[in-house]
Amino acid sequence: MKRLLALVEGLNKAFWDRVRLSTEVSQESLWLLRPFVGIYLLMIYSPFFAWIGEVPSVFFYPPLLSLPNLLSGFPPAWFFLWLDILVSISIVLMTLGIRAKLATRALVLLLFVGYNFQFSMGKIDHNIFLLIFLGCLSFAGWGSGFALIPDKPVAKLNVQKCMALLAVLFCFGMFTAGSVKGINWIDFDITKNGFLRWYYSSIYVKQSGMFLSGSLNALPYAWLDVFDWGGVFFELSAFLLLLAGRKFWKLWLLGACTFHLLNLLILNIAFSANFIFYVAFIDFGRYYDWAKIQFSKSHILWISSTSLLAFLYFRFAYIFDSSFFNYHKLLKADKLSLYIILVVWSAGVVLFAYSTWNEFMLGKKNHSHP
Repeated sequence: MKRLLALVEGLNKAFWDRVRLSTEVSQESLWLLRPFVGIYLLMIYSPFFAWIGEVPSVFFYPPLLSLPNLLSGFPPAWFFLWLDILVSISIVLMTLGIRAKLATRALVLLLFVGYNFQFSMGKIDHNIFLLIFLGCLSFAGWGSGFALIPDKPVAKLNVQKCMALLAVLFCFGMFTAGSVKGINWIDFDITKNGFLRWYYSSIYVKQSGMFLSGSLNALPYAWLDVFDWGGVFFELSAFLLLLAGRKFWKLWLLGACTFHLLNLLILNIAFSANFIFYVAFIDFGRYYDWAKIQFSKSHILWISSTSLLAFLYFRFAYIFDSSFFNYHKLLKADKLSLYIILVVWSAGVVLFAYSTWNEFMLGKKNHSHP
């Protein structure tokens, strides 16, 4: 029995050590990541809940194990209005680095409440990983530097553990999604196709008609099975490449950005929240000293305050349905958001192509100079 326990303990340690080597980034990189994530949440992937206050209670049908199931209907409209206001304040505090750890955890709690009610109408999306991402990084000390009121520093090992846990949880999510698709899609029956359900839905139901939508109509039906196999292989391979080593993990992240770029072009599905997760595994620590020299605390305060006031206006203009330069309403009405996400995923492909190339060149250099 002792040998079995020792074996299990050894395998567990080897697993996490391997994952830490694949996912390690400097804490300085997370300090620079934090304001980027804050601006991204204010401008590109912006959670709003005020609209739920206008939904009739007849649509209230929460899952059994959920917070809204304790209620008999949706809360009043003012509840969701205040929820949006508090979410905005939390994002701003997190971005500026004013007790970012506390602000991030408050944001996680507020989003948890908001998404619980948003998913009380029979449809559940993939937003849960945003909460896991923010929660993990709140423990990784991303508010300890490049901040107006920094948090207490954390140990380097703690940063590594948080990044490793983040990667494992994401890979587990990919594995569960891929295994379900594998059961339903990999059937060796060319008359059935899971990808086509999304493809035709984007054309005839959503009628998005953007970019390469409808471009596969001329392909033979049987050829489209490659998308079923490719999607399943991509999602199931995350764990394997994570354990294969750092350069292979970067290669999978490059594949992920390419995968989402193709999804956007062909299916017009954005998956924009995933971008900030992938970018977290690029180490920007080498630019921290430059950023610290270029931006003193007074510079950070003035630049960020001016920018964040504008971003806050955009959020509140949407929350209160203002008619004057309603940025987020403009995004939704004119499908401008899809063009912005196109730039985002294209930038992701370039960033990870460069990062992956560096990892392979570094490995080659280390191999030639033992």
